[in-house]
Amino acid sequence: MKRIYTGLSAALLSMATQAGTLELGVGASAISLPDYRGSDEQRAYLLPVPYISYRSEHLEVSRTGLRGKLALSERAELDLSFGATPPVRAGRNQARLGMPELDPMLEVGPSLRYRLSATDAAVRTELVLPVRAVIGFDDWRTRHRGNLFNPRLAADWKLGQGDEAWKLGGSLGVLVGDRDLHQYVYGVAPQYVRPGRAAYDARGGYGGTQLTFSASRDLGDYWLGAFLRTDHLAGARFADSPLVRQENNVSAGITLVWRFYRRD
Repeated sequence: MKRIYTGLSAALLSMATQAGTLELGVGASAISLPDYRGSDEQRAYLLPVPYISYRSEHLEVSRTGLRGKLALSERAELDLSFGATPPVRAGRNQARLGMPELDPMLEVGPSLRYRLSATDAAVRTELVLPVRAVIGFDDWRTRHRGNLFNPRLAADWKLGQGDEAWKLGGSLGVLVGDRDLHQYVYGVAPQYVRPGRAAYDARGGYGGTQLTFSASRDLGDYWLGAFLRTDHLAGARFADSPLVRQENNVSAGITLVWRFYRRD
């Protein structure tokens, strides 16, 4: 963890001292998520949100992650992508009663982006191919929980004119996880068997589909964003786990940020 904080501090110092557009802000997010994909229990979270936006010739940091802008060709680019899931506390989820809690997890890894549309197209489309390591945080210790591949088709477009136009996005993709990841979330060891919950060994492979819509808008010193995501687990390699209580999940959230600092 110390190395992570040191690396982030160094990156922020670099951004503060190099040429480029830097914005800093703070806000809050209201999010509704299933305990895990396939759970029949949903939680609402109200979370503080730090806001960092930085753009230079070779580096971009935004809400969607960190992009090193390593151009491989006129259409292809390599960057770094992130994802995160909250913990599932022991005793809170009925399907997992008596089982260990699920750690909060961070997903991080390289992502290949290939632009499909013309540069000046009204609707920009691209193929996104992220490969991420999934890291769990257990009492300030990190544990590698598995790996995830999430290929998807993504589109972005604007609704309206000027700086305050709505920026809309959508993506459709699949998730492919290795055995370690699926076993950690959906496996049931013999000591946790109970009526209605048989022992289960998960397998790696196809992990369902994901459809996401997003919208955001600049409002002067404020930024407003929202998302809606659906997960479909029919045919997933772990769909027959006793921990999968439903094959469809919906997640949604809204974020409001106040940007208090800007440097061009």
